[in-house]
Amino acid sequence: MDPTKRRFRKIDRDAQRFVAQALGNTDLSLSDYDMIHTVRHRPGITQEELRRLYCLDKSTIARRAAKLEEAGYIRRRPSPEDKRRKELFVTEKGDALREAKVEAEAFYFDWLTAELTEAELAALVPLLDRLQLRSRDERRQGFAALLRDYEKTHSEES
Repeated sequence: MDPTKRRFRKIDRDAQRFVAQALGNTDLSLSDYDMIHTVRHRPGITQEELRRLYCLDKSTIARRAAKLEEAGYIRRRPSPEDKRRKELFVTEKGDALREAKVEAEAFYFDWLTAELTEAELAALVPLLDRLQLRSRDERRQGFAALLRDYEKTHSEES
């Protein structure tokens, strides 16, 4: 069973809701912020690559990209190699949103940890670093080992 009782996820959702309200961007979903983040880190990513990355259908990605383009956060350009493909890039407005989001998140997490003692923070931060690095490394490997373990565990339950 999950010893964290999904507390990381619950805290993250609260933080993201705070950010949306603090920035007045309640029309953007958490998925919209995630897409802007991905495009920012992978300039020129195609909608097809986003579809595979997020395991969503083409129309969902196309609608989300169109919404973000209309709002001015990203721009889509035809690929020089294949005019049917759209490459995505973050605009200045998208970069500004990211900076404002980082500030709001920092404010939230400063507030959240304000009642912890120095000793508690000194114990917590290295543990969070370990967990974050483990998660990041597995994500960069496409979750191959984790998915293999998950499938093995869940096929035995059937």
